[in-house]
Amino acid sequence: MRKVFVSTQSVLVVFFLSFSFAWADAKRGEEFFNSMQGGDCKSCHRVDGSKLVGPGLADVTKRHTNEWLKAFLSDPQATWKSEHPETLELKTRVRKTRVPITTCKKGPMTSEQLQDLLDYLATLDK
Repeated sequence: MRKVFVSTQSVLVVFFLSFSFAWADAKRGEEFFNSMQGGDCKSCHRVDGSKLVGPGLADVTKRHTNEWLKAFLSDPQATWKSEHPETLELKTRVRKTRVPITTCKKGPMTSEQLQDLLDYLATLDK
């Protein structure tokens, strides 16, 4: 009986630790999203489903794969010009074909900033 308790306790500890780390990454992602260093994303995007200048971001990680989001966040203009199926679907959905002029972070994001931002965007899913 004691062995089962220890195993269950270990699983719970690992679960809560992994959750807190994911939350911390999402928190850093939210700070980056709102910062000028991150391009001040909030000036064009709402975190609900409504459009501001750019589309609303609620459920964005359900609409797009992580690979596509990484590509788009890293280089929106190049991704927009691509013939990727997710890009074509987005152009149709937002009824826009011109390349977006973004104020996104100038220069490349670090892989940690990019992952933090993706973790934050995942918290916007309903």
